[in-house]
Amino acid sequence: MSGLPRLGFIGVGTIAAALITGMCADGERRGTFLLSPRSADIAKRLAERFSCVEVARDNQAVIDGSDIVFLAVRPQVATDVLGPLHFRLDHRIVSLITAFDVARLRTLVAPASTIARAAPLPSIARRLGPLALYSPVPEIARLLAGLGQLVQLHNESELDAFWAVTGLMGSYFGWLDEIAGWLAHQSLQETQVRTYVAALFEALAVTGAERSREGFDRLVVEHSTPGGLNEQAHRELMAAGWTRLVSQTLDLIHARILGRATLADRLPGTRGS
Repeated sequence: MSGLPRLGFIGVGTIAAALITGMCADGERRGTFLLSPRSADIAKRLAERFSCVEVARDNQAVIDGSDIVFLAVRPQVATDVLGPLHFRLDHRIVSLITAFDVARLRTLVAPASTIARAAPLPSIARRLGPLALYSPVPEIARLLAGLGQLVQLHNESELDAFWAVTGLMGSYFGWLDEIAGWLAHQSLQETQVRTYVAALFEALAVTGAERSREGFDRLVVEHSTPGGLNEQAHRELMAAGWTRLVSQTLDLIHARILGRATLADRLPGTRGS
């Protein structure tokens, strides 16, 4: 293990666990891992699964035993958790905290000055999906390369915009659930329904990934025969304001990330629903 970077994690939730799993996938070891005892069950399972993972006695022990420190706590408690900790000048910081910009982090992790923010998704455990990184610190970029589609950004506002889009993951699966529910009401077997729906949208996702450079609007046209079923569905959903609602929802999520809105904010017409 000598020569590998020492990677510390303050906070070990779903995203941190996925990132650690991705860095240890296929027998690869990108570093040695020292985890805070927060979320003890997850930390314990990771230590049992991977020989390069240890659980520290407390958060300060993570800081003291690490070269690169990943911050994976909720933004609501970030100040309380990080404030009492003592960082070193040579620490490299990677924040996985939403709605917490570098300027705010800088005061909490001083004298450390090398700070990056990353937005991995749960699928990173299987080395799938996008992984946005700001700023493109070479050492951090090398560490994260290959864990997914690494997108290196030079502007923090770009990261916040990408992060807003990740807020649609649950809605995506909610849409699949609605479709599967409709099929189930047609007296079809649930297992067949879920298999069919998952396979259909997996194929569409692959097409989107392969041809993304062409523009998704072109794929809309190609998948909507004039007078056909897809054209009708798209027309009906557009008329119902479906696409407009997606954009409005993203506006609210983005505003919340930037500190301009709260969890209580809703789209016009949905208040109290």
